[in-house]
Amino acid sequence: MNESDPAPVAIAPQSLRLLKWNELVRRGDFVADGRQGFEPWEGPSGFRADAFVKPIYRRLGRPPAGAKK
Repeated sequence: MNESDPAPVAIAPQSLRLLKWNELVRRGDFVADGRQGFEPWEGPSGFRADAFVKPIYRRLGRPPAGAKK
């Protein structure tokens, strides 16, 4: 592996969800690295997810404290 390539993050795909086309990308999101792993998004934030070539993922969040089932 090349030293300049960031190491993939060990994260289960079940704990991620694909961003919808109109959601804004932010730091803390992930991009598939092409080797069955994910890399943290380290680019600019604030653009729509459909503007990027690769799909962007976000960790599944917990429901808000006041959310009803």
